[in-house]
Amino acid sequence: MADTPEPLRPAVLNYEDAARYLGISPGRLRNLKWMGIAPKSISYGRRDVRFRVTDLDAWLDQKAGVASPPEPARKRPKRPRRGVTVWLVPALLGLIGFIIWVISLIL
Repeated sequence: MADTPEPLRPAVLNYEDAARYLGISPGRLRNLKWMGIAPKSISYGRRDVRFRVTDLDAWLDQKAGVASPPEPARKRPKRPRRGVTVWLVPALLGLIGFIIWVISLIL
């Protein structure tokens, strides 16, 4: 017999095919995505979401304990609040004016 080529495996899968690949229902996959714990996805538009097969395999390996979980992203330091200077400068100027007024009454 002649060697028949293997059928091409798609690089990306839609919700239904990805859920079948993972062995879960499409609704469960949508819930996992909504909770932020689903495999990485690619969005071609608002409603056209696909999953790469390599990301599905990596997610399965992580769930099975074969691969280490990804390192969490580092947060950047918080910036100082801008609103403090808006009221602080007029308050200080008012306090200085009040002190000068009290001193002028005493003298």
